[in-house]
Amino acid sequence: MTETSPASLSAVQAKVQLRREIRRRRQQLTPHYRAQAMRAIARHASAQLRKGRRIGAYLASGSELDLDILLNQALWRKANIYLPQIPQRGRRLWFSRVGAANLWYLHPRYHIIEYAGPRLRAEQLDILLIPLLAVDPQGYRMGQGGGFYDTSLAFKLRHPCHRRPLLVGVAYDCQRVAQLPRERWDIQLDYLLTESGWHRFAKS
Repeated sequence: MTETSPASLSAVQAKVQLRREIRRRRQQLTPHYRAQAMRAIARHASAQLRKGRRIGAYLASGSELDLDILLNQALWRKANIYLPQIPQRGRRLWFSRVGAANLWYLHPRYHIIEYAGPRLRAEQLDILLIPLLAVDPQGYRMGQGGGFYDTSLAFKLRHPCHRRPLLVGVAYDCQRVAQLPRERWDIQLDYLLTESGWHRFAKS
């Protein structure tokens, strides 16, 4: 039996506490503020929503920043939108292309909406818009703790010169924190996109 050290226990507790605090911050945002942020995000991202570009995105869950306006604008401009699809086994995500057909379904285990379109892996996308709970000034994110994005983007650690996709965290400004606990498998973002605009991270 492996004992948990006080240091690792305190690190886990710190993450739990931080996740609770950031969720509280997000939930306190008013509907009016959320709607303004949603429009601002779409406006800031407008130049990236080009015809034929393969853009990985997400459907907001709970208090996450909603991308509906951005996604509709991208589809209108004939960009290709890919949404995450959780595999039956493992944690490496597929990304499924959204089309005109009604191929939406509810994931039986996680109860999130997915789309059953043609699939590809993260490394085949041009841009990946990534949800997060918190992000620090170095561009490291804290997610929900499932490890799906870490696993799906592990190739970035094995092959640091792999340029695609551009990794863009999406969040409210209130989700930015001074420092996050960091693990060896954490992937650094290229940019953060918030209601105040684009924030670029220097590569470490």
